[in-house]
Amino acid sequence: MIASSPQSENEADSEPPPDEKSDQCSIRGRTILVINTGSLAFGKRFILERIKRLGLKIVMLHREKNWADPFVDYWIFADTYNHQECVDNIKKFLKKNPAIKIEGATTFWEDDIPLLARICEEFGYIGNSREVAINTRSKFDMQEVLRIKDRPFIPQRLLKQEKDIEEAIRSIGFPAVIKPRYGADSQYVVYVTNEKEARAAYQYVCENCTPSFDPIYTYNHSEFVYQKFIQGKEWSIECCIQNEEIHVIGINEKLGMNLPFFIEEGDYCPPRIDSEQEHTLVQETKAALKALGLQNSLAHLEIKLTKQGPKIIEVGSRMGGVYIYQNVKQVYGFDLVRAACEIALGISMTEKPKLPQKHVVAKFFMPKTSGMITRMKGFDILENHPYVIDSFVYKKPYNNIFVPPEGYETLGWVITGGNSAREAEYKMDQVMKSVQWDISVFPQPFSSPSSGSVFARPPVIAFH
Repeated sequence: MIASSPQSENEADSEPPPDEKSDQCSIRGRTILVINTGSLAFGKRFILERIKRLGLKIVMLHREKNWADPFVDYWIFADTYNHQECVDNIKKFLKKNPAIKIEGATTFWEDDIPLLARICEEFGYIGNSREVAINTRSKFDMQEVLRIKDRPFIPQRLLKQEKDIEEAIRSIGFPAVIKPRYGADSQYVVYVTNEKEARAAYQYVCENCTPSFDPIYTYNHSEFVYQKFIQGKEWSIECCIQNEEIHVIGINEKLGMNLPFFIEEGDYCPPRIDSEQEHTLVQETKAALKALGLQNSLAHLEIKLTKQGPKIIEVGSRMGGVYIYQNVKQVYGFDLVRAACEIALGISMTEKPKLPQKHVVAKFFMPKTSGMITRMKGFDILENHPYVIDSFVYKKPYNNIFVPPEGYETLGWVITGGNSAREAEYKMDQVMKSVQWDISVFPQPFSSPSSGSVFARPPVIAFH
């Protein structure tokens, strides 16, 4: 189905503030196809708000009209997990609306990277090739490309059936990581240290990492990757690639992971590293992106520094999620949403990252157990808290919340800042002290009483 909607008289249609008018002549009034609205529940409204404030017209490809309607000029309805339907309905839209010229396409969602590449190829828009899209979506293919191109890589085995886990145990050993071949957000990424844990973890991901948990696993086809666990501090790096020229925009230092499920705690930005470490990270990032063949897109990399040198953990050919946009904007003064649109439209990027202007700390509000939220104190004043730069709260009292192994949820996140990392840390500590929550643990345990494993199969939890 295809539909169009006139612009509403709201903030989405207002003129940009004066400081944004001066260099917008090349982007304002252009029309861009955005694939997938993302979720309002996960704080993605700001992306469409920003695109509209840039003066762009939005054609939205999504399965149905939703919360994004005030920001959308025209809708194209299609199932974004059905690529042929999407292509067909875009063609119908263009035929029905010959006066509307879509000049480029972009997406901010991991699910839709291959679809974006297919659309760019079909309609001649600027973007990455379908091969590049797959190599940056598949956790297995990415490492294979790095290996073939003689870049540092992680030893791995592909798991398609039960016998493969035994071969992986023998050839890769321990410690190791089991992850979906086509995953996102650290869901179903499991650290294992012995054969018993590996077999239990593989059973756990096979039984639970399915489209009924999250539609993104429509692409996974029950395929998983067994990789050697890489020791070392981890960073995420945000990049822009335009006409194959790679620009490193900003670096976030990860606070740590809660194993065995790789639950992220938060980030420092800029990272607390010396110039030599930063140079090493930047050079390996550029080499990896060149090896993977990225041409025109944003990129989000996760990388570790080891005793043997840098190792790329994962690469996504899109903007980093959660609070990454806010961190980069606050610290480096760079607008990743704007850059994504300019790249898609073939406009030379108008911004350059600045030297760090401040230090920020971002942290998640992370319960330790699944259950019902019975109390949330202090969250209602985060928006006006003097130490808070930005925040987003996903949950409300009496919502259920599921943490590993039952699910991968948090209460939300918060960002504080200062003139130094220490000042930002102090403010974060004060904010964390100002909020409280209580969780009423579910009366029946999710793990099977017949198994002592932490990976015993929980009931499948609906993601949406």
